[in-house]
Amino acid sequence: MNYARLLSILLLALAVTACSSSGSQRGSGEREQSAEQMYEQAQRQMNRRDYSGAAETLENLQARYPFGPYFKQAQLDLINAYFQQEEMGSAIAAADRFIRLNPRDEHVPYAIYMRGRSNLERGNDLLTRTFGIDRRVRDPSPLREAMNDFMRVAENYPDSEYANDSRQRVSQLRRDLAHHEMHVTRWYMKRGAYVAAANRAMGVVENFQGTPQVQEALGILVDAYGALEMDDLRQDILRVIEENYPDHPSLRDRRRFLPRLGME
Repeated sequence: MNYARLLSILLLALAVTACSSSGSQRGSGEREQSAEQMYEQAQRQMNRRDYSGAAETLENLQARYPFGPYFKQAQLDLINAYFQQEEMGSAIAAADRFIRLNPRDEHVPYAIYMRGRSNLERGNDLLTRTFGIDRRVRDPSPLREAMNDFMRVAENYPDSEYANDSRQRVSQLRRDLAHHEMHVTRWYMKRGAYVAAANRAMGVVENFQGTPQVQEALGILVDAYGALEMDDLRQDILRVIEENYPDHPSLRDRRRFLPRLGME
């Protein structure tokens, strides 16, 4: 009786082991298909603009199949999924992760480019859009980060499909950052902080050549140096204006300036 029970238990254990082995083999065979199904599901979610759902699916795919054939593409798609749902911090983190794990991959320019676009959108929140707040007068840090990203693409990957657009964005961002600096400069001038205003204006002249704000910055330097009674510096700036911007408003009352410039 006891031997019969023992034999039954052994046979049951063997049956369970066989089923487990068979199930494991089936699971192994289904694993790649499951990764493929998850990726296709994420694509369907992206197509119907369910970006949050797509991001969740792509995250799960990466967690479950970190060595599968869809892992790298899921990383790239996740950057876009976060960007489309306006999760810019997550998009930047996803881009950084892809670059760190695949530093020599052909898609690195795309990751850096999307990092730049995500930085560009930081601060462009609902409040800003609703009340029409000028992004250029807010915290310029995201704009600087975006410009650095686009410069990186343009300079390090000049033949990539993202290089030309990156160069155009760098040009616009230089104007936007110069606009921000002049906004701060005018604020200092209104409050009589002439040294601070002069320093900011000089920064625009030195760092943002070719932007429209340089002309205004030179005019503020004339006024700031005049208020500070720094006549030598004021004359130097007027000479620069005379040579480069002969129609500058600071030169309208030429009779006031010409004697100081040593002109007849």
